[in-house]
Amino acid sequence: MNGINTISPQSLGSLLNREGAATLIDVRTPAEYRSGHASGAISIPLDELHPDKLPDLLGDTRLGHEQPLFLTCQSGIRATKAADRLKDAGFNNLFLLEGGTQAWNRAGLPMQRCGSAMSLERQVQIAIGMLLVLKVFFGFTVHELFFAAIPIIGAGLIVAGITRWCGMARLIAMMPWNQGTDCSRQVTI
Repeated sequence: MNGINTISPQSLGSLLNREGAATLIDVRTPAEYRSGHASGAISIPLDELHPDKLPDLLGDTRLGHEQPLFLTCQSGIRATKAADRLKDAGFNNLFLLEGGTQAWNRAGLPMQRCGSAMSLERQVQIAIGMLLVLKVFFGFTVHELFFAAIPIIGAGLIVAGITRWCGMARLIAMMPWNQGTDCSRQVTI
């Protein structure tokens, strides 16, 4: 996986149980983090992860160099992007959590929740579903030009699937209900 090491949820869980033995960064959005994260994880969303500012945020310049730095997201895709970004900036002691937070949860390891936010993925699915239903409804009741938006939505889904970049997800992540208190301060490493 791009020359970046991986670690199983069980192995990382053992390391996190020993105080100060590991630092895990969760690169998901704040809403996703609040809805459930590996106990001990620190929230630094991928969009806010800047390699030059990371040592100040973590308070340790050795992380990712002399000491291992562990990364996770929901399934591993965003954590891989984060690891690539950090590797390009000279971080060489990085580990990805195999299977991400989903695998952590499936392994029965401790999760921490700081609210009941719905996952960003589910919010996007609901928004796209609503858009499609409304376009069809308005196409039959108001004007047939509403049907023209359906292929545009389909094209957006194709682009998101190919590039793994979703404009709607970015837009929904900025909504007020997806912003809130940063519960990473409640987590001890």
